[in-house]
Amino acid sequence: MSNTQPPPDQALAEHPMEYSDPELRVYTDEQAEDILDSVVHYMPIMLPVMGALQIFMLAMIAVWMA
Repeated sequence: MSNTQPPPDQALAEHPMEYSDPELRVYTDEQAEDILDSVVHYMPIMLPVMGALQIFMLAMIAVWMA
């Protein structure tokens, strides 16, 4: 009985040795980037801005309800 699946350590590897689709290999090797890494640079700006917006909206709701 032959095993067609890769071993678990290779299946979970970050860069597998073989790809069934050659275009997938090109994409993963050259163009793919981690989404989290592309967003992390904006966090020191966006967190305080979104916090201030949320506080403003909560204060506006409190005034509206009063």
